Amino acid sequence: MIKVYFKRGLETIPVEVDEEMTLMEAARDYDANIPEITADCSGCCACATCHVHIDKDWVDKVGKINYNTAEIDLLEYEKNFDKERSRLACQITLKKEHDGLIAHLLGD
Repeated sequence: MIKVYFKRGLETIPVEVDEEMTLMEAARDYDANIPEITADCSGCCACATCHVHIDKDWVDKVGKINYNTAEIDLLEYEKNFDKERSRLACQITLKKEHDGLIAHLLGD
């Protein structure tokens, strides 16, 4: 198990999750208190309802968006798009090196 943290303003929501799960699954399946990640497409990279900002201290470990994927096609039209920190949580597979990862939730 690894622990990831979702930040909502000043609130921090810790979630323990198995390795190889996605960050979206950590929010959707492991904690019912994260309604910001609706995951309407269930992780198929088709809706952007799992858009998060990766904490600046974690961007290098998670990796930036690959500009040749559907992920960027969805994200660049999002209101809170940040070319350095925006990611779809469904596209981040959690590994041991992500233990302690911080993702910032985005509200409307």
